[in-house]
Amino acid sequence: MTTLNFALNEVIDIAMHSALAPRHTLRATADQHETDETVHAALWWLRDSSGTYLTGNSTHKGAPRDAYAEGYGPCGDDASGILGGDSRLIDAIPLYEPETGACLHSDLIRAQRDGHNTLTLTLDGARVGLSTFTASKPVAPHGLTAYTHGIADLAAAKELRLTWKTGKAKHLLHLAARGPHGVKGHVVIGARSGKVLRAAITYPSDHGVVQSTAEGTNDVRTLLDRLSPSPCPPGCTAPGVNACFDRALQK
Repeated sequence: MTTLNFALNEVIDIAMHSALAPRHTLRATADQHETDETVHAALWWLRDSSGTYLTGNSTHKGAPRDAYAEGYGPCGDDASGILGGDSRLIDAIPLYEPETGACLHSDLIRAQRDGHNTLTLTLDGARVGLSTFTASKPVAPHGLTAYTHGIADLAAAKELRLTWKTGKAKHLLHLAARGPHGVKGHVVIGARSGKVLRAAITYPSDHGVVQSTAEGTNDVRTLLDRLSPSPCPPGCTAPGVNACFDRALQK
């Protein structure tokens, strides 16, 4: 059985584009052409020499970038030999099943609202299965430099919750402490270069907030290096930041 992980937010963007696209822009797979099957909005799972990824089946303008499986993006592992030989393979995964009323697009959105950040695709024989879960370290966009991955690892080591928002020009790595009285912030990464551009961290207090910013990879690493894991627990009910930290010192 083969198991692949994808960033859920990237898959949702792709699914939404195809789900809202005009019907005449929806593409059919070779198998659908042969059987003259009615084409509905779908995710396409592709495997070729560049890797393995999910994309939409619409040619409508404004399509988001493809969602590559973790470890199988361009310049990564060649997934073709693992998942079906040298030829390009495509499986269509419907976003809506007219016969059953099942709506994968809605299911993915609900999963994200429940805090899930990862879509897992499993291939067991000819059967393709999908599930979602919450990973402590979410799938990062493909094309990041090793240094950028190191900065994401540093943020995770500081017990910050990581949330990616990908784009064609830049990516945002949102950071948040586990409790309501901890720091929050973001790191901006160039989508083409894969390099860290800048970051901002907001420190809460009972007298307002203070923000620190950094430009460039080295300064961003220094900014994150200075952070300590927040003592504020999830669901903290302290009336303020000072009260929260006082509670932590008394434990």
